[in-house]
Amino acid sequence: KDTAYRIVPITDVDAAEMVRTPKSSDLLSGYRGSDPTDTAALEELLLRISALADLVPEVAELDMNPVIARADGISIVDARCRLSPPAVAPDMPVRRLRR
Repeated sequence: KDTAYRIVPITDVDAAEMVRTPKSSDLLSGYRGSDPTDTAALEELLLRISALADLVPEVAELDMNPVIARADGISIVDARCRLSPPAVAPDMPVRRLRR
């Protein structure tokens, strides 16, 4: 139950917090002599998933298991995506973040 949630679209600050908030995030900075993982790559993955969820409403589920985080990047070993008709009307106004 060590999780982090945000509503899409997420920002770079949200992605950084999602990577660093769980108690288990200490393992990403090196564990028993291992190299620290590339947290920037994990944050980028979260941002890309957020963009996918926001831009493609037909994505009902996305399962990536396992995601292997290393010092030199990440690898997604297996991914599964389930599509279904969007739950929201397609003529819904576009949402944009202001900077």
